Amino acid sequence: MQQVLRTAWQVLDNWLEGPASLIAERWQASRRHTDIEARLAEDGSSIALRGAGKGGAAEASLPLQPGGDQQAQATTLSTLVKGQRVVLVAPRAWVIERRIELPQEAGDHLEGIVAARVASLSPLPVQDMLYGHGVAGTDSATRRMRVDIALLPKARVAPVIDLLDTAGARHTELVAQAQQGTRIMLYPRRAGRAATLGRIKLGLGLLLSTAIASMLIAFGVTVANGMYRSGQQAELEVRAAAARATISEFMAPQTAGTAPEQAAIDIKNDAISAIGALDDLAAALPVHSFATEVALAEGKLRLAGRTYDLPDVLTALESSGRFADSALIGPAVRGEDERSSLFTLETRPLIRSGGELK
Repeated sequence: MQQVLRTAWQVLDNWLEGPASLIAERWQASRRHTDIEARLAEDGSSIALRGAGKGGAAEASLPLQPGGDQQAQATTLSTLVKGQRVVLVAPRAWVIERRIELPQEAGDHLEGIVAARVASLSPLPVQDMLYGHGVAGTDSATRRMRVDIALLPKARVAPVIDLLDTAGARHTELVAQAQQGTRIMLYPRRAGRAATLGRIKLGLGLLLSTAIASMLIAFGVTVANGMYRSGQQAELEVRAAAARATISEFMAPQTAGTAPEQAAIDIKNDAISAIGALDDLAAALPVHSFATEVALAEGKLRLAGRTYDLPDVLTALESSGRFADSALIGPAVRGEDERSSLFTLETRPLIRSGGELK
């Protein structure tokens, strides 16, 4: 079970890697602005600062004294870098450059591949190095890409980074200039990017979990509502079946044991059911017609009403199988709207109180 959960988590993590990387890159691109650019001299004796602020570009060069008073140097730097974002450019002479070729399909896992290859490319232990990578180019014919890897001993730049932090720099980045002129991030890209991707993955995972939970809740509510409606429908059908059985029982022809009783029952069965006749009339009349007066006498049903298609009324009654001998009584009169007709007709309902059509 644990292996299944671990595999599922790994699949989800790999699936979220792409969207998280895209969001992280867009976020970094939207925030990419250099407040202060700092360049170290090759001998490490000085640092040149160049800022691009609202008042225009400003440059300054300050000496670095490894054995001097670090607090005094930090105080001097603080007037320039306090609260600013600093991009520290490492000298080319300090940087160890390596180039590897990989299939283009490895682009989604480039960071992990580089991390695995650094140990074999670095002359020093990995824990003593800062490294980063950048794609130098791709070959569409061979579907391979060239990746530049920059390595830099931590010991050479750690004092300068600590000095900038002490001076109050808001954020410090260390970059190396590659042969192609592109810059490769060395610090704090690895840890910072991993942490950023982790937070983005966590957010995406929470959103995905919320969406799945909402979908499951909606599905459960739908199922529960369907079961409730099914129960109501089943109960309604049981009640309707009981009502139909009761009606059938009352409508079934009755028989008696004696001749007088049977004669009385026959008279009842031959009598027209007024309710049944009205029910049949409501079902037979077209939607464009309605009755204003209905009378039942001597087995005949007299109907007065209004319609927009008088021949259709007679046809509907005769074709319903519930009425016979339908005919108009007198001419139809044009209605006030000049479109409808007022009519009176007489028909013979076939339904009897005994439930038979005669």
